[in-house]
Amino acid sequence: TKTTVCIFCKVFFLCLFYTDTKQTSWPLHPKKPVLFVWNAPTQDCETQERVKLSLDQFDIVSSPAQGVVGQVLTLFYKDRLGIYPYYEAEAEDAPVNGGLPQSVILSQHLEKMSKDLDTYIPDRKAKGLSVIDWREWRPLWVRNWAGKSVYKKKTRELVTKKYPTMSSGELTAAATEEFELAARKFLHETIRQGKNLRPNQLWGFYLFPDCYNYDYKGKMDSYTGLCPDVEIERNHQLNWLWNESTALFPSIYLDPELRSTDQGRLFVLNRLKEAMRIASVGDGLARPVYVYSQPTFRDKDLVSTIGESVALGAAGVIFWGGSSYATSSGCSDLNNYFRGPMGRYLLNVTTAAKECSQKLCKFNGRCLRRAPDSAVFLHLSPSTHKIISQSGKLKVTGSPGQAELKAFRQHFKCQCYNGTKGESCESGQIKKNTFNNQKLSISGFSLLLVT
Repeated sequence: TKTTVCIFCKVFFLCLFYTDTKQTSWPLHPKKPVLFVWNAPTQDCETQERVKLSLDQFDIVSSPAQGVVGQVLTLFYKDRLGIYPYYEAEAEDAPVNGGLPQSVILSQHLEKMSKDLDTYIPDRKAKGLSVIDWREWRPLWVRNWAGKSVYKKKTRELVTKKYPTMSSGELTAAATEEFELAARKFLHETIRQGKNLRPNQLWGFYLFPDCYNYDYKGKMDSYTGLCPDVEIERNHQLNWLWNESTALFPSIYLDPELRSTDQGRLFVLNRLKEAMRIASVGDGLARPVYVYSQPTFRDKDLVSTIGESVALGAAGVIFWGGSSYATSSGCSDLNNYFRGPMGRYLLNVTTAAKECSQKLCKFNGRCLRRAPDSAVFLHLSPSTHKIISQSGKLKVTGSPGQAELKAFRQHFKCQCYNGTKGESCESGQIKKNTFNNQKLSISGFSLLLVT
């Protein structure tokens, strides 16, 4: 009957809603549920441009520059970790390190990787983030399109030499299998070697996972931001990679056409939801998600990227930038932004996330939305908090009031850290699920960007 179906639907929804959120690892910094990381080659701002960047709101400051080693965040480009095979753009006849993953001698790759780790992370017990930035080819055959189709072409050529009498269909099937098996083994053993040699690092690949929700170009009005079903299924095929990784590093960079638009938030929201889903794949703890973002956004984009990430339970936001930031004008513009809107917003959300973690989770977990699609954020209330500048540094005054505490409980839940459990992340406590069916609202949580 209709009544029975409706009751079943409601029960099914509530069961989904009540499903325990998987525990995750403790943050790198105690009592800091979300970390902000600056990862740009701006060390020359002070030495050459005489601009001392105000980096107070960043928990980790690192540089992707070649000669900087021993950092909390280490970014491994294609020439910095082992023997990575690829083809230079527009140079199909000039393979580097064999060009294809099946052409690499794995033992040689792992041996060189060990030496490279001694260079870039000399302390074997160091805690930090190790991000492998290898973008020349993708481990799934079907995702090597456009400029990456050279990897399909060259693999077909190899298979044709082995089996010259194969039909076109048989050739493609054999080439697909050969490439994907080699790519899987190469990436799998790379991550495993990293974990063995630097066990206190969180290991993962930049841009993984991706959900390819780029279908906004030319049709912004109908853009939903949803990840295509076929791409979610393809991500299932990469469970071997998620299971081996100890952190995920997706990107939420906004193209110019998405900036300051509602569609920009939809783009970020769905990419983060897919990353958080994948973070819980397999046994053990949920992997922490550190999203890559950009620093040059307007106020609306700060909310759509940073605010969205924090509210959905990201462990951190990494702000990456290129050498253009280290020019005289770039250094000055960045410093003004750090002292102004961006600095204030970072302080706003990190303080709100910390207060929510303290009040809801006893500092034993981080807060994330009960309803992922809802437009509720971890923002300080301007009625109880102020952000002021004191001795050239930004500071928060105030404490959460009853309305904020109620909003925390209504709109957010805890993702407990390893060793704790329960609604408030107390060790040994049995979790009691609660459901508040009140309408979600963000009234009273306007942005605290100015005093």
